[in-house]
Amino acid sequence: MTRRAAPGDGDAPAVAEEARPRPQERSQRTGVVAFLREVRAELRRVAWPSRRELLSYSLVVLVVVTLLTLYVFGLDQAFGQLVFLIFGG
Repeated sequence: MTRRAAPGDGDAPAVAEEARPRPQERSQRTGVVAFLREVRAELRRVAWPSRRELLSYSLVVLVVVTLLTLYVFGLDQAFGQLVFLIFGG
């Protein structure tokens, strides 16, 4: 927020009421080996799905993708037939 100059200040520029917070200084970059070590440690903490969960989730994805593909295919066919009816073919 800025404050306007008072009537007797002449051509004094607007003054900021609050100083802007400084951006945090960047920490030093880590090397490739340290990065890979941290990635490996993070992957150990991941809650991985069981084989059964993985198969059921995969099946759900395949079914939904198949249904959406059929829906889009049906719309494409319907609009294609509509265009042929309107413009002749």
